[in-house]
Amino acid sequence: MFISIVELHDSIPLWFWAIWFFILGSCIGSFLNVVIYRLPRGGSVNTPARSYCPSCNTTIAWYDNLPLVSFLALGGRCRSCGVRISWQYPLVELATGLLFVGALLYFGLTLQCVLNCAFGAALVALIVTDFNEQILPDAITLPGTALAIAARMVDHNLVGLPWMNLFFEGLVGRPLPMTGLTGSLINVTLGMAIGAGTLWVLGVGYFRLRAFPIRTLEDLTDFLKRRCVVGTLARLKVRRANGKRGAVYILGGDFSTLSPEELAEAEFASSDTGSPELSMTALDGVQVEVGERGVRITSLPDDLESTVDGRLEAGDTIVSGNLEGMGLGDVKMMLFVGAFLGGGMTFFVLLVASLMGVLVALPRLVARGQAALQYAMPFGVMLGIASLVALFFGEKGLTAYLDFISSLIS
Repeated sequence: MFISIVELHDSIPLWFWAIWFFILGSCIGSFLNVVIYRLPRGGSVNTPARSYCPSCNTTIAWYDNLPLVSFLALGGRCRSCGVRISWQYPLVELATGLLFVGALLYFGLTLQCVLNCAFGAALVALIVTDFNEQILPDAITLPGTALAIAARMVDHNLVGLPWMNLFFEGLVGRPLPMTGLTGSLINVTLGMAIGAGTLWVLGVGYFRLRAFPIRTLEDLTDFLKRRCVVGTLARLKVRRANGKRGAVYILGGDFSTLSPEELAEAEFASSDTGSPELSMTALDGVQVEVGERGVRITSLPDDLESTVDGRLEAGDTIVSGNLEGMGLGDVKMMLFVGAFLGGGMTFFVLLVASLMGVLVALPRLVARGQAALQYAMPFGVMLGIASLVALFFGEKGLTAYLDFISSLIS
């Protein structure tokens, strides 16, 4: 007589499932290491099919690619070239394995547990990639969003919807559907709108509205060297020689191999012609002078197009600069997170991530002052960690937060 799946589940102890979930999680963590390494470099997770050493490009044998075990057996070094293997590899495998076990213990052996494991694995890849490269790959966030919507059509998510209904009913006088597929899809829509919409409005609003006037050489130096965060987008508003207005986009920060200290000290350098010349920025080699209501460009190097998006010519006057406030990668990530977690939990994610961002930024500002503003904070790391917190503790955390706000109001 065949044993049903329910009977099999009931007959196997929890510790047995936990062991297999840890093994499965660590194996997926090993795959995530491939994703984390290849995607930011434009590679494919399918080609080459086998893992290889980044140092000597030797294909790694299966027995040297066992999660956690191989790292310990090899003493943390490549068998072929002897180069030390980054601790990131076993830590990602360990973290993913523990994440899977935590999901099993918290949610039980259910479809919800399986979906949460997949969501958590994607978050691990996003967190580590953003920490290493300040990149949140579209290859994860965009398909992840589609899969999250599909998942919520199968496994309905109504967590946090009652709190969203309080605001909605207060505004329009009608309650939201609170059950079944309709309620789940409404929660998905609210999550995507709150998560991605909030970051998009903040980012675009800051970029469009926060302009830094540029009237002197010192203003331009301050904008290019101190206000431009390394690697993010900045817009320079220019007035053409014919009086028309335009804009060019540059990447902020240093393009050489200078240390942070050298970058902070870099100023205008004198050129052979006697005119001030910009050095060690995206406008490397551009010669400028103080003009009417701005800084006028007197000459440009031929290869400037490699660092500037848009037309920039001698005779143009730079009048102001705008900075990117939030990358679109964060916006796309919150589409994914919002679709999976829903409106209430996504609000909690933004709350926790913002608090984490403040706690991380304050010590750097105190220790380094304005120089700390020169470097982008990988906010995707904060969003990813906050999403994991919300996955397990978001409902209790949101309840505690709303109770605290209610006590303050009353």
